[in-house]
Parts: sequence; structure tokens; C-alpha cells
Amino acid sequence: MKLSTILQNSLLLPKKDALFKLNRMNMRDTLVYINILFLILFLPDIIRFINNVKDAKGSIPDVVIIQVVFLYPALMIFITTLIVTLLAGIAYFIRNIIKRKLAFHQLWKMTAYALTWPILLYLLIKIIDLNNFLMIIPLLLYLLLITKMITIYPKRN
Repeated sequence: MKLSTILQNSLLLPKKDALFKLNRMNMRDTLVYINILFLILFLPDIIRFINNVKDAKGSIPDVVIIQVVFLYPALMIFITTLIVTLLAGIAYFIRNIIKRKLAFHQLWKMTAYALTWPILLYLLIKIIDLNNFLMIIPLLLYLLLITKMITIYPKRN
């Protein structure tokens, strides 16, 4: 299955071979992968939301079921796309500073794959309930990874 290959290669980033294998993946697989990754990230919040409603009401109302089944996934897909696009914009800025040959769609895919470690780290920090100041570490990790990934590509003439 391609998702397991994507995960394996994403965990190996910023290695050159893993990066080139991931850039050959089609965009559909990339979108599915990043949305599954964000679903895993948001899953504790979904569970916490359902438990809070259940504790307050005694049972889960139909409105909450509709929210969790229909609205939450749609909102999650929108937020995922927006976050990856904004981070790809940062990568585009980095690309311009270090003068590399990369198109925005390549940076978008690279961003989606580079978010694997930061999302897993963010989830760990969130589950352990560590200091909120530590939440900046996943962003710094993303910036380090994306910069190293961009430097693999040749310079512009």
C-alpha cells in the first residue's frame, strides 16, 4: 500500500532518496496521507469533545453526532489544506532566500511529507500535557527539515 511507503519515506526525511521517492507520489496519495495525519492529530480533541458533551448531557445528542460525522471531517480537511498551504508559502520564501529550483506544488508536497515528525512530536507533547512553550519545537523542526530538503535541489542559474 502506498500510504505505508509514504510513511516510511516521510520518517526518513531529509534523506535525498526518500525525498525523491516522495516527490514521485501522486497528489491524491499526498492529500490522503496528510489528512490521515491530521486526523490522528485531532483525534484526542474529538474524543475529549464527545466525552465533555456526554458528561454534560448524560448522552450524546443527535446534533453532536452530526457535527462529529459530517462537519468535523470537512472542517479538518479545510484546515489541513490551509495549514499545509501556509507552511508551503514559508517554504517558498526559504526557497527564494537560498535560490533553489522548486515550484510551489513541489514545495506543497514536500511540506506535507515534512510535517510527519512535527505532527508526531506535537501529538506527544499534547498527550503528555507538557508546557505550552514546547509547542514551538514542532514548528522549528519543520523549518529545519524543509530547509534541509530544499537544499538538496540544485541552485537557480
